[in-house]
Amino acid sequence: MNLLKQADTADTSDLLSDRIARRLRDEITSGNYAIGEVLPSEQVIAERLGVSRTILREALSRLKADGLVSSRPGRGLTVISNTPSAVLRLHEADAENRSQVLAIVELRRGFEVEAARLAALRRTEDDVEAMRAALADMEAANARGEIEKGVEADLRFHGAIALATGNQNYQLFFTFLAELLHNGLKVSRRRSAKIVGRPLDAQREHQAIFEAIRDRDADRAVAAARRHIDNTETRLHDQFESRQD
Repeated sequence: MNLLKQADTADTSDLLSDRIARRLRDEITSGNYAIGEVLPSEQVIAERLGVSRTILREALSRLKADGLVSSRPGRGLTVISNTPSAVLRLHEADAENRSQVLAIVELRRGFEVEAARLAALRRTEDDVEAMRAALADMEAANARGEIEKGVEADLRFHGAIALATGNQNYQLFFTFLAELLHNGLKVSRRRSAKIVGRPLDAQREHQAIFEAIRDRDADRAVAAARRHIDNTETRLHDQFESRQD
């Protein structure tokens, strides 16, 4: 069966790349490939699985994040581990599952609030400029209705906050968290874009976090970050309720 036929929309494409990632992960961790072995070319794998190379690359990026494969110049993708990670493994929330989506929001609340506090205490001028640039890109993307670019700018903004903490563990965890958030944010933003004022509300919340960090006001940064996550949770609740109605 050609799996590409199942990717009729952006959302199903996201789900398809997840399924391909799981299939390849299972092949690697079941011992089909030895450590140091080079995977077949993207074209060969894509044809074998019946998917586009775009979908395959999304799946392969997940395997890289899992620490199973690595790009080697002149060699292609090489297997660097064939055992499942025992460190941390969370799965992306199903955008249609209320409890899964809200569980990720709870995780974000603990992480992002403290990250904002540390960033306010430790940020550099370069950090401030990175946040300012991401905010400007987010605002421009939202004004043009460019969901994907808006999500990318949103994640860059929060990534800049993680970097500003000066704690490498925050930076590494945010890289991991961004993988969980990316597709869910796209789905949420598409729905929010249909409601007047919603994109502007989120933009204001990000701006408040930025200004507190810029001003080195840790208490204000904590309050602004918590308000943003609380409002995100409320918006998600509203989305699920409206869909039920």
